[in-house]
Order: sequence, then structure tokens, then C-alpha cells
Amino acid sequence: MIDALVIDTTDQITSLLLGDNACIQTIDDEVKALNVIDNVASVVVLLHYNVRKEQTEEYVKLIVNTNAKSKVVVIADKLDEETVLACLLAGAQGYQSLSGLKQYSNKLLAAMNAGEAWITRRMTSTLLETLRAHK
Repeated sequence: MIDALVIDTTDQITSLLLGDNACIQTIDDEVKALNVIDNVASVVVLLHYNVRKEQTEEYVKLIVNTNAKSKVVVIADKLDEETVLACLLAGAQGYQSLSGLKQYSNKLLAAMNAGEAWITRRMTSTLLETLRAHK
């Protein structure tokens, strides 16, 4: 069973998740979510971008600093490449649009649980280019 924590004030993510092999907990308060993350061994965190909007990057850092074994996926209606990249560099391991969440939720959770990233090939290329440029 995959432990998943949804951080969402709108219930959009939970309504789209299939999670056949997941134990899903939903929290609408980001401080309470950090407390939960701090008290689990490992968890897949599905973070709705709208919870923190422009501060999502900093919140991802907080999550990862709270529990380094957390695997964060940012979920949003649609984000530009720069915003997704900033979240990945902050420690997120994936991004999924809301429109594709229902279709891909089981695969996404399985990939995150296996320690894989959940990003497009194009974003992988952009991330590698950015890392090379900062070398």
C-alpha cells in the first residue's frame, strides 16, 4: 500500500485520484500537513499549486527539509515550464496537470513510490540543461 498525502484546499485532487493501491489522506492546512509529513517514514505528497501559489517552491523546500524521504508532486491546472522547473529544483519529484490526474493517478503514485520522477521528457531535458549550466 502506498501512503499518499494530498494537500489541497479545494478537494480537486482527491476527487480525481483513483488510488487503487494507496492509503490517501487529505489535509487542507499546510502547517498540519508538515506535522503529518514529519511523523511518517515516507509519503508521496500531492501538493495543489493553488495552496501556496507563488510560494509553492518555498513550501516544497519545507516539505523536503521536514522529511527527506517525502516525494512531492506538484499538481495544478497548468503551469509554465519555469514554474515547474523552480519546483523541481526546490525538491519536487514531479508535476501533473489536473486534467490528466484521473488518467495517470495510479501510475503516478506507483512511480513516486518506486523513487522515480514524474515529469515529461521535455522537462527532463530542461532540468538537465539547467543543472549543466550551474555546474
